Amino acid sequence: MLTVGSSTGPKILLGEERKAAEEVIKRCHYTASVPSGKSVYVRYGEALVVWSIPANKNIARFVLGYDGKVWELSRLWAPDGHEKNLLTQAIAGAVRIIRRLEGPDALVSYADPYAGHQGGVYRAASWIYHGQSEESRNYVSPDGERRARRAFHSGGRAMTKAEIEAKGWREVRQPSKHRYVKPLSRRARRVLNGGAVK
Repeated sequence: MLTVGSSTGPKILLGEERKAAEEVIKRCHYTASVPSGKSVYVRYGEALVVWSIPANKNIARFVLGYDGKVWELSRLWAPDGHEKNLLTQAIAGAVRIIRRLEGPDALVSYADPYAGHQGGVYRAASWIYHGQSEESRNYVSPDGERRARRAFHSGGRAMTKAEIEAKGWREVRQPSKHRYVKPLSRRARRVLNGGAVK
């Protein structure tokens, strides 16, 4: 079994520890990729939480109704057979870290029904359900392996659709994902709990 440590409490991963965590995400996470933009890697026990600047530059205005600061929980992973509530605890610990480091107004994450995720871990961590995203593009290899579009540009130059298809991958449309939001600032809490933007 791959592990990334067994210490308790959240820990920011840097240097070799971050590289090791990136390799675990690439091998074990269903996206088979790591975010390509600015990211913060946090370990909590055997779980990994990755925060990233959202790829959608307009997500703050969409979610909050104003140009606030939003970070995305872009990867969440723990080994099979992990202890109960580990992911909820890891999210809570990682929220404390990103709040201290970056001071976002809100956090956003997505649960992918295609991968069997409905968002129970976010509900357990007191995130707010915020509807569904638009459908997205994925690619399927000749042997049936499925990868997200972003897996073809993780950490380097983005491949074009023609380049991906030339390698034998076929584009498919993936159903929309469930979006969850965690307000952190007073203004964001007011907006996401039904108040007006001021």
